[in-house]
Amino acid sequence: MVHFSTLEEQKLFRTLEYAGECAKPIEAFNERFKDMQSKQVKLDIFATPFNVELADVPDNLQHEILQLQSDDELKATYNLPLLEFYNRYISNDECPTLRRHALKYASVFGTTYCHEQFFSKVTVTKSLLGSTLACGPERPGLGSR
Repeated sequence: MVHFSTLEEQKLFRTLEYAGECAKPIEAFNERFKDMQSKQVKLDIFATPFNVELADVPDNLQHEILQLQSDDELKATYNLPLLEFYNRYISNDECPTLRRHALKYASVFGTTYCHEQFFSKVTVTKSLLGSTLACGPERPGLGSR
């Protein structure tokens, strides 16, 4: 109790009361995000299909995940951005359930993904063009009239 000298001076029932109050934000957090915990396996199937344990995969996806994990050529292409990987290599003909699953979870994070891709492209463009994007009196640009 070195760091909590005021608390040390309190009676035991007060200390327990404070401990209960400290636990409330943790409980609130867990309650608010409990649906995410229950969807963790499904999110893992979407985000890392080659690393998910087959025993954890729902029955309707097991066959397609097994096919995917057995394909060494496909594993080699997995360094692409996630949506590009699904768009290019997971066809509706060969893996309709996995593709539907991926579309469902991609739509949840769609806006975030679009922003991330946009800012990645801006960063690459800025690094390629370097100082040519600078604006100022000697170099009029978008901000000057």
